[in-house]
Amino acid sequence: MKNVTFAENQPNTSFISAMKEEKTDLVCVFKGEAFEAEVIRARLESEGIPAMIMNNSMSAIFSTYTVMAGPVSVMVNPEDEVEANRILSEK
Repeated sequence: MKNVTFAENQPNTSFISAMKEEKTDLVCVFKGEAFEAEVIRARLESEGIPAMIMNNSMSAIFSTYTVMAGPVSVMVNPEDEVEANRILSEK
């Protein structure tokens, strides 16, 4: 997987493109409200773990201002799942 750097508050289009190219299944490390998911995504990315926010229909959410009903998920690559969960378990 190539390294992808994201600008704050910008769509993760490079990450999404890389996932489509490699046909990689993502894993969920958080499910909840959009605002909290955005904070978690930013925390993971600050630790070097590419992450994206998806809604229930598994479409990528590019803004926390998107109006939607129900919870959203923070998704990471399978190889990053253990480290992401470790980071999220720290207070």
